[in-house]
Amino acid sequence: MPEKGSSQVKTVTIPAGQAVSNAADLTGGSLAMIIAPNDWTPANVSFQVSSDNNYFADLFDDGGGQVLRAMGANRAVLIPPALTQAALYLKLRSGPRENPVLQDADRTFTLVLV
Repeated sequence: MPEKGSSQVKTVTIPAGQAVSNAADLTGGSLAMIIAPNDWTPANVSFQVSSDNNYFADLFDDGGGQVLRAMGANRAVLIPPALTQAALYLKLRSGPRENPVLQDADRTFTLVLV
């Protein structure tokens, strides 16, 4: 397990009127925590991952379920690093893939990698 000093911080933004963020480069680590903005329009968060930063696939767990995390304004949510250890790039989606939730304004998330 890396020491706290070796963690990296990245940001991604879901633009106003959209549900999917820009991509975060995970080549330096795995996602361990997401910190939501203060003005988050309520929705769960789902994930898209990529190996080439061009084609993104929805992230599912080993049981076949879409990976979703309950998210609220100004909330920090832990993510098991094993979920993204094989991903090189990641996007956040507001809501599940079947029912994305558009954000009212730009929403910037902080991602902590280990």
